[in-house]
Amino acid sequence: SADDCWIYFAYFVTSNKVLIADKPECPSGPDIIPIVAGVVSGIVLIGLVLMLIWKLFMSFHDKREVDKFENERKRLNWGTAENPMYKPPVTTVMNPLFEGK
Repeated sequence: SADDCWIYFAYFVTSNKVLIADKPECPSGPDIIPIVAGVVSGIVLIGLVLMLIWKLFMSFHDKREVDKFENERKRLNWGTAENPMYKPPVTTVMNPLFEGK
């Protein structure tokens, strides 16, 4: 029908009478709130799981990098007092044209 209802007709024959029963059956629409809540919670759960996997991957990667750095630092040949890459910030330049005037 126009209301999206189903109408079932039933008839009963009794002595000298015919009874017709019509009972409309209107199905209810889907519940929107559980569907939306399920989709949103699924997306959030998938996002959290992906973030957890990324965090674990990065933690293991960082741990390996730190261990590699520590091993390289232990294998260095110079002492801890001086750094061969360090250059002092102050330099002295002698001007040959300046005679101390």
